[in-house]
Amino acid sequence: MNSYSKKHAIFVAAMLSATAISMSPALAADNLMDFLFGSRRVQAQPVYPPRPVVPAQPSVSRSTPIKRVTVTAPKNYDYKPDALVRIDFSKIDSQLTASANHNSDSATQIPLEQFGLKIEQIKEAHVLAEKDIADAVVSYYATKQQPIWTSSYDVSAKAKAVAALFNAAGEEGLDPKDYAVKLPSDAYDRADIPARLKELADFELTMSARALRYAMDQGDGRINPNRLSGFHDLAVDRVKPRAVIEQLASSNDAAALLKGFEPQSKWYTELKQNLHALGGDVGSEPVVRIATGTMIRPGEDNPELRNVVALIKAKAPKDFLAKHEAVLQAHENATVYDQSLVEAIKDFQTSQGKKPDGVIGRGTISSLQGETNSSKRDRILYSMERLRWLPHDFGKRYVFINQPAFRAQYFDDSTEKLAMNIVVGSPTNQTYFFDDTIETVVFNPSWGVPRSIILNEMMPKILANPSYLENSGYEVYDKSGRVIPSSSVDWSQVASSGGGVGIRQKPSLDNALGELKILFPNSHDIYMHDTPAKSYFKKDMRALSHGCIRLERPRDMAAAVLGVPVEELNQYFGKNEKSVRVKDQLPVYVSYFTAWPDAKTGAIQYFDDVYQRDLYMEKAIVKTTAVRQAVSNQTAQL
Repeated sequence: MNSYSKKHAIFVAAMLSATAISMSPALAADNLMDFLFGSRRVQAQPVYPPRPVVPAQPSVSRSTPIKRVTVTAPKNYDYKPDALVRIDFSKIDSQLTASANHNSDSATQIPLEQFGLKIEQIKEAHVLAEKDIADAVVSYYATKQQPIWTSSYDVSAKAKAVAALFNAAGEEGLDPKDYAVKLPSDAYDRADIPARLKELADFELTMSARALRYAMDQGDGRINPNRLSGFHDLAVDRVKPRAVIEQLASSNDAAALLKGFEPQSKWYTELKQNLHALGGDVGSEPVVRIATGTMIRPGEDNPELRNVVALIKAKAPKDFLAKHEAVLQAHENATVYDQSLVEAIKDFQTSQGKKPDGVIGRGTISSLQGETNSSKRDRILYSMERLRWLPHDFGKRYVFINQPAFRAQYFDDSTEKLAMNIVVGSPTNQTYFFDDTIETVVFNPSWGVPRSIILNEMMPKILANPSYLENSGYEVYDKSGRVIPSSSVDWSQVASSGGGVGIRQKPSLDNALGELKILFPNSHDIYMHDTPAKSYFKKDMRALSHGCIRLERPRDMAAAVLGVPVEELNQYFGKNEKSVRVKDQLPVYVSYFTAWPDAKTGAIQYFDDVYQRDLYMEKAIVKTTAVRQAVSNQTAQL
């Protein structure tokens, strides 16, 4: 190697080492994905003696560029609510129904005829419901031929109690109109029994359909989280409507049965209490509102600029208004964000302790609008909905991660024992929303570079410099997990195919994962870990990583999940990677709540919607309401 090459190699290695320490985005990635060739996970492998070095692959001519594969992040979806279908008995085989009726226990089988209703009237009712619910209703009435909500020609007390529960659905953060059922009057024309039977048949089916909807909304959520975006990965369809309708039929207190589907946690109770405390008074709220998701950059034309100016005039400090009075007056009806107004906005941002970049985005708008009763209610409603997506009982011992709060907490005996700041994924590398089980703590970890970082960020450097990986402290391994020389790999083939080898950073003080990582194996390769970039924890906005959760006090969290004193961890630190199994495995909730109760006081804290997930939740709710209530209105008019 000539003098120039040696100097160049030393310079590159020094620069890369400095970059790793400062944790540039390309090297500070967090989400573990140990393979480029699939979703398999590769555990730490023994290092085999390197194979004989083969000549480096010839560089590719600039005239024949490589077609590189890149990895794209998940997307937000155009939410699709469940369509409603008619509860249709037309395909039910009468012989099958008769057989089911004949084979049932005569002690519990009560023909509808004894209660006034006949299966023919049930079949003629026109009621709409979600398909799973409609199928469950048809199955029950076709086989059991028993009413649930009527007795003789009257509405049962059980039905009236459930109807009262529906009317109070707003207290649960649900919309009572979603479960609206018109109760037949106790008084009816006894000379017109056919009309009464038709009314009861419609009521019987509607009541069953709405009761199942209520159970599923409380048990699984009104919104299906996995239809919101690829960043949601939560269990759905936990409530089985065919089983629930059987329970409703046999229960003497169907209202209590339905109420049991709501989350059973202090968090849900405290959210509900705070929702009630807010009340419905909006008279004191500002008339001017800036549209959700507004972002205005210098030079852009945006009609929301007038609302921004109006709110500044209403809320900015007096000294600011005196200084910029002429500019604000000139822009009262402006839509073009020109330089004179940009300078005024920068001054306003400085007065609010924010970075004076002149961009009117979430932070600036939040300073102008603040939290109104309306926005607080919305955030609490969204949090109650998100709680329905998770297990309804968190357990006594668990780790809770709230991404918008940039906070991780450890609970033991349902009491907060540990809390710390965290760094989560940036808006372009969002942390997923899911729950899992903590299984292992790894000390002195290697870092398996995620496939997305290899292909999107590292590949250009590898193609430009075959020695890049070795000079930067990385090693390459093949599909069997055996370490191989970087120079033996056809990187142009890897770049174009997207797979074939893996890359990891060896344990060291500069390793992106620091001195330990806490694993809860999941398909997104997200975990908690240490980081050498400690300065990030001093920032207010800490959505800065590639997706994993960086811990401010990783040793404390590791000791907590292992159930040992912090001092006992000293034996594991050194040069070699060491995995320690968590004996009493515990759940971890990697969640997203923009309104959440304080663990000690129960007071609600509100956080910025860093990934704009509240915006997509709002859109999903609007669409769901439109489908459910438009069809309900049509049905009511039939």
